[in-house]
Amino acid sequence: MSIEKALALITSPEVGEVLQLALTGDPNVRLAAFGFELDRVHHRPGADVSAVFRIWYDLPESDHPTEEWLGLTTAPAQQGVATLIHNDLVLRAWRHPADPMLTALPAACDAEVVAGWLGAPVQLEMLAYRPLRRAVLAARGARPAFLKVLRPHQADALAQRQGMLHAAGLTPAVLGRPEPGVVISAVAQGSSLAHALVAWPQDPGRLPSPGSLVALLDRLPAEVLGLPRRDSWSDRIDFHAAGAAVVLPDQADEIRGLAADLAQLLAGVPTGPVVPTHGDFYEANIFTADGAATTVIDVDSVGPGRRDDDLACLLGHVSVLPNLSPEHYPRVAEVLETWRAEFERHVHPASLRARTAAVILSLVSGTDTPTALARLDLARAWLVRARQAA
Repeated sequence: MSIEKALALITSPEVGEVLQLALTGDPNVRLAAFGFELDRVHHRPGADVSAVFRIWYDLPESDHPTEEWLGLTTAPAQQGVATLIHNDLVLRAWRHPADPMLTALPAACDAEVVAGWLGAPVQLEMLAYRPLRRAVLAARGARPAFLKVLRPHQADALAQRQGMLHAAGLTPAVLGRPEPGVVISAVAQGSSLAHALVAWPQDPGRLPSPGSLVALLDRLPAEVLGLPRRDSWSDRIDFHAAGAAVVLPDQADEIRGLAADLAQLLAGVPTGPVVPTHGDFYEANIFTADGAATTVIDVDSVGPGRRDDDLACLLGHVSVLPNLSPEHYPRVAEVLETWRAEFERHVHPASLRARTAAVILSLVSGTDTPTALARLDLARAWLVRARQAA
């Protein structure tokens, strides 16, 4: 099955036929006043594509429209799904939040259940959701917390990492494991680096120095080296290039050329030692207090790796902020230059810049065309700078 054909179907009006088939089981039945809206789509080039839809329709016995949420995927989920065939495509559907791979998600989305877990009433907000893979919810109330829902074995691995980093004073505590697949975490103290970047022009004292960011990574415990290693963005350049090419098909040859140039450059520059790494070290996952970087969250990817990948992750994500929200990040370029200069005292400049380009390339997919083109331009610019430092 062509994943690209499935992506085209899922993002087209034609998917309405598939959604109605999922609800009725009969291709000849049409629901009254049926409508739908694509809420989110997650595309892994060459692997699968999944999406969540808000749908609504009228029932004869009801005076009000019925509203539901449906998930749709090409992945081979077996339990709790309806298998649908549309032309030559095989798709599987489920009623959200009954995600077939995140078996604890229905409980984690139930405020009464979560209130029982925390011992206090809560209001729940879904902060992030990748169908079949992960969900993050905020529980707000007298005992605030964050809930992460994963496949059970991945939740076990997260709890291990989080316990390790909490013992080192680097991340909030695990408050509970009420069900397989659920990790409840305390709220991080301070404010995110993203907020410090927004406030920086008016309140420069809130922004940590680049040395403070490096020092935060230095505090990662040596035990991290015993964890399994995960591929970084620079290890998966071809994968991310394939995703970018789906969003920008007219630039596909250029994207493949960019990926090849990055891989060739990285093969020829020195690499530093294997050290403990965060694996997703960017502004939303770094917390600050009193002008210093103090805490990290989202420690799923913690493991052995290279320091330049962590630093490049931060530079790459911050590089795209002005395009994402120019009114909030008007002077980020100044911060980037200061950080880059300091980071290059710790890692090879060409390696850092090339890996930053690889991170930005990974951020091309999943965006609209103008944003994708802007990010491709940024990745190209970082490659030019990497060549200058090689």
